[in-house]
Amino acid sequence: MVNDVLNKRAIKNPHKVLMTYENKQISCTQFNSMVNNYYDTLKTKKYEYIGLQIKDKLKLLIAIIAINRKKAIPIIYPNHPNIDEYICTTKIPIDIKDFELIECENLFQGQVAYDKNDTQLVMFTSGSLGNPKPCELTYGNFYESSRIWDKIISFNHDDVYLNHMPLTHVSGMCIFFRSLYYNFEMILDDFNINNYIKNSQGITLASMVPAMLEIICDNMKDISLEQMKAIIVGGENINIKLLEKIKTNKIPAYISYGLTESCSGIAGAWVNDFSKNLVYKSHQQVTISSADKALRITSPTIAKKYFNSKQLFNNSFITSDCTEIIKKNKFKFKRRLDDIIVSGGENISINYVKKNILKYKGIKSCSIEIIRNKRWGKAMHAILVTEKNIDKQKFQKKITKFLPNHMIPKKITIQ
Repeated sequence: MVNDVLNKRAIKNPHKVLMTYENKQISCTQFNSMVNNYYDTLKTKKYEYIGLQIKDKLKLLIAIIAINRKKAIPIIYPNHPNIDEYICTTKIPIDIKDFELIECENLFQGQVAYDKNDTQLVMFTSGSLGNPKPCELTYGNFYESSRIWDKIISFNHDDVYLNHMPLTHVSGMCIFFRSLYYNFEMILDDFNINNYIKNSQGITLASMVPAMLEIICDNMKDISLEQMKAIIVGGENINIKLLEKIKTNKIPAYISYGLTESCSGIAGAWVNDFSKNLVYKSHQQVTISSADKALRITSPTIAKKYFNSKQLFNNSFITSDCTEIIKKNKFKFKRRLDDIIVSGGENISINYVKKNILKYKGIKSCSIEIIRNKRWGKAMHAILVTEKNIDKQKFQKKITKFLPNHMIPKKITIQ
């Protein structure tokens, strides 16, 4: 069983700051009261799936915990223009987009315990053909992931974790649960360099994708990292040039490997342990092996299953990554085995992008080249053959109706 740790924190440490959001500090008791107030308005049934698409990060977290206390299951929909494709995979409509935030004190009566094998959240990952795949992540997944990361980072009550990762990604959501289980403060913000400079003086921990760290390295004169315990870098394979920048600037970076199905990172190494070979070491409780060139991961953090699938993962998942096993617990990433590229930490299917570009009237063909990009790591260059003259600006504006921003090619050539 996994206990309702928020209620426990509100009783034992009522005034401890749980998070800072929009420059406002929120204690465990305040957050717990907001959850309870929203809980009282919910009419959900036990084990019912509830679709959420909430832009406000604080409200999203409140809704998740309140729905969990009803023993129901939130489905976290991203704020993408092609949201109908996500809904099509689950057949669950978006039930909640916004609600009134009530902050008056409201104590939760009693204690709630959850079966560790029950689904806590449904979060989406990119499929190999671009179709979104909803993963059922359990209470045990988030709890065990937090425990595994504690063995690496050694969390303490005085830590302040800057969370500027999207909460619709497992990386951002896992930070929230780490802060709950290990009773430290989380700063909830969006990433841009000004926000990072503003928050950098008081933080001890942060997570980011390589593209974010590249921007930070370019602004090192404005940032102090002396008080930092760790910056966890994941989301895509890091390049050697950025690795050297991290070492030169003495950034306490931990390079992580993981995916939605593994409930965040399951392997990694401190930057000083990395050589040009980029060898990842599996975390505690994680076993790795080869499955016909692909990496097989066995871990208590592996998702239960894909939504609407009868096949359980049973703590084991075969990735779409071609790897080379170096030792029993070490491996090198070589390439993807599907058409996915990772750009700025986002998984993007090349075929899916091409399919949506070809919906635009007047385009005869579309080919996509993968190019290096200083900010995004890898990026797409779309080369379009058209039947008539097409205005590039109008095309770029129109394509936002079919694709989210991160899937729009960074370079477009019209022939």
